[in-house]
Amino acid sequence: MKIAISFTIIFLLFTNKYIAAQQLQGKVVAPAGRKDFKEMSVVDSSSIRISYAFNAENIHEPNSYIDLQYLEIGKYISKYYSYFVFNNDSLIWDWQNKHPNAQSIPRKIGILGRMPYYWSEYKYSEFFKDYKRNVLTEYARMPQQSKIPNCMYLEDMPEQDWRILEDTLTINSYLCQKAMCHFRGRDYIAWFAIDIPINNGPWKFGGLPGLILKVYDSQRLYTFECIKVENGKFPIMKYRFKNYKPTERNKLLRLQRKINENFYQTAGLIPFGRGKAPAPTSYEPLELE
Repeated sequence: MKIAISFTIIFLLFTNKYIAAQQLQGKVVAPAGRKDFKEMSVVDSSSIRISYAFNAENIHEPNSYIDLQYLEIGKYISKYYSYFVFNNDSLIWDWQNKHPNAQSIPRKIGILGRMPYYWSEYKYSEFFKDYKRNVLTEYARMPQQSKIPNCMYLEDMPEQDWRILEDTLTINSYLCQKAMCHFRGRDYIAWFAIDIPINNGPWKFGGLPGLILKVYDSQRLYTFECIKVENGKFPIMKYRFKNYKPTERNKLLRLQRKINENFYQTAGLIPFGRGKAPAPTSYEPLELE
């Protein structure tokens, strides 16, 4: 009986952390899909596109993902972004063009993952790695219904000090090797494809002698797992990102934490129909430093 109770407590503690990390509090409203697709331009071309399930309950069921994310790798630039968000934006853009006189615009068309109306910096940011300049740029799209500006920053290409181990694992039919590192406050385990000699991976990860197909932190709060590798010709598209406010990485991290922990106060909003804003909530970001 004591063992069962202990297991339940551990499970609940883990679940609470997981929920906090996944933006399931329902307090941060996702941006509307209204990007101007006429203002996109081709910045490079990719011969490979990798799809990653982000925090999936079941990698075989897209509706169980928090997000589906794409990595496109060109000769000079790679792009990492949310396919769910991009697809939603494009469907709404198309809908607007077909209904120019509509009195209202839908906020969601198609799949947006679990708890689809909530914002997360890991869904609504786009990451560009520029190999010529050796820099990474994040364009952070902020929540709806606030005066918080969209932001962007540049940093030197992030580096992880990997320790490569002998363990192997097959992921999406590719034989992968294990590696471990400590990066910005968290310990990570990664599995890289031995037969895909590309120094890249999801989000800010890279630096291994093979493409990273799966990576997660030691607490399993965040997991990126490859579900598909496509070969072909994929244009790497980029918005103008006009009016994105330049900032620094650490300042953006602090702002994102404040948004997640206390959105209404940070955004200067009062919840509709309530006398006061909800109490602050705990949050577990990927980057702790």
